[in-house]
Amino acid sequence: MPIFLARLGLFVAFLTSLAAAAAAQQKTITFGSLHRGQPVEITATVTWPAGSGVVPAMVIHHGSSGINERRDGRYARELVAMGVAAVQIDSFGPRGVRQTVTDQMAVDGAAFNLDAIAALKALAAHPRIDSKRIGIMGFSKGGVSALMVSHERLLQDKGLPDGLRYALHIPIYPTCYVHYHQPRTTGAPIYLLLGGADTYAGVEPCTTYGEMLRQAGARIEVKVYPDAPHGFDGGMAYNTPSGENYARCVAVQQADGTYVERTTGAVVGTSGPDGWLELGRQATKVIAACRTLGVSGGPNERARAQAMEDFKGYVRRHLLGG
Repeated sequence: MPIFLARLGLFVAFLTSLAAAAAAQQKTITFGSLHRGQPVEITATVTWPAGSGVVPAMVIHHGSSGINERRDGRYARELVAMGVAAVQIDSFGPRGVRQTVTDQMAVDGAAFNLDAIAALKALAAHPRIDSKRIGIMGFSKGGVSALMVSHERLLQDKGLPDGLRYALHIPIYPTCYVHYHQPRTTGAPIYLLLGGADTYAGVEPCTTYGEMLRQAGARIEVKVYPDAPHGFDGGMAYNTPSGENYARCVAVQQADGTYVERTTGAVVGTSGPDGWLELGRQATKVIAACRTLGVSGGPNERARAQAMEDFKGYVRRHLLGG
């Protein structure tokens, strides 16, 4: 056999063994949630670090375009290399939805929140996961759930065991559409990472709410990467003229429990925990008045690199204890 073909065969065998090892480290888990009031089984891919001992875990919640392997997968690989199980939730596939860019109510924020809470419960019961060291991160729509499940009011009556909470929250360019009156978080650290040139989710609503959370006693740090657009850590630029843009829509809860939408001044009389959804259900005209069409974003290499370094530092500090 020619030397070249022999070497090629060895190289192919090596790649095959790598692929087999990678596949062996992955496992799909399921857990129950809801879709439009009906039960649904949500799937998540767990990628395990080397070894067989108990490890911390990080939930990765995707954005409105679904799981982005070039971005979400990059964070997952970094986590696994650090010794942390990476858990990628798919909140769209089991619900028969491919994306919510053009219709954010196809899978609403409440469903994302429920998935994040159900994932925490499922992971805490897994024998290889340290239930006290489970974090959550998310991008855009998934960043909203990563932030919202830090609020105690959203965790009540969800069947969580006593004391079970996420140990770390890293929302990346979320939409901060609900500002609670006197918000109370779980006390776990929150790192809010924003793009300074984000016209999709906006910047000011999150910096304003971050300060409100800090004044209310939350352990929160807000970092804005200058000139970085929405999706600054993604792989390619995009522009979707039909995409729903809610950057101007902010529901501010009042002392009496009602919500005021900042752009229109409209008042919605509800004491429900998710002010944005209540606005959508009770005041469609309010939503139409603050919503615009057209979303865009793209990579920014400087912000992409810095965000990854910042992210790894947060994981070391709060999930790895170093």
